[in-house]
Amino acid sequence: RAAMGGHDAARHNLGAWEWKHNSNYNRAKKHFMIAARAGFDDSLTNIRGMFMDGHVTKEEYEETLRANKDSLDEMKSDQRDIAADAI
Repeated sequence: RAAMGGHDAARHNLGAWEWKHNSNYNRAKKHFMIAARAGFDDSLTNIRGMFMDGHVTKEEYEETLRANKDSLDEMKSDQRDIAADAI
């Protein structure tokens, strides 16, 4: 439920479960790609590894990398940076 509700860590955990316990690389890839595109860096790391192992195409990896960067850029703001520096 959490994954379907947009919780990136839950989506990542589903991917890890599919990878480790079911050896379902295609399903794991889908979960990791969704979480990575939403800005979840652990999933991006897994997608990179899957790319290196041949489970993800170059195009899929590049698209996910761009979407991850776009998501992180959307979350950035000057006010947030100033607040973080103040802490």
